[in-house]
Amino acid sequence: MSTTASSTTRRRARTTAGIATLAAAAGAATLILAAPASAQATSVSVTPGPGGRIGTTCTYDVTAPVTGPNTVRFKDNGVLIGGGPIAVSGGVATVKWTPTTPGQHTITAQQGTGNGPTRSTSVQVGQGMNFGSICLVF
Repeated sequence: MSTTASSTTRRRARTTAGIATLAAAAGAATLILAAPASAQATSVSVTPGPGGRIGTTCTYDVTAPVTGPNTVRFKDNGVLIGGGPIAVSGGVATVKWTPTTPGQHTITAQQGTGNGPTRSTSVQVGQGMNFGSICLVF
């Protein structure tokens, strides 16, 4: 083999090794920049109205602190609240909720695509009368 051919072969080998190293580094950077697999809602709470009660036809904030930037899905007894995934702002996702039926309600929050852990809270909903600026709960 000539010196030129041997030199060309070594350059190709170094180029191939360099490309492989760059590809591996790019893959590692993607894993670092991706949202953590453990991103999750850490809790979920419902802010009750005056008197600490929750009533039908009245609107309440449902809040979930989260550990990642992914959206959050809130559900009331398994039914989606807010029409879809809710954006996270400042490490918290909040949705407005207006219960339509009295009784026990389980409110859940799940961050991400629906395969992570779910946090929940149970609340008792009474019959409410919404007068706009005030909501009476019976």
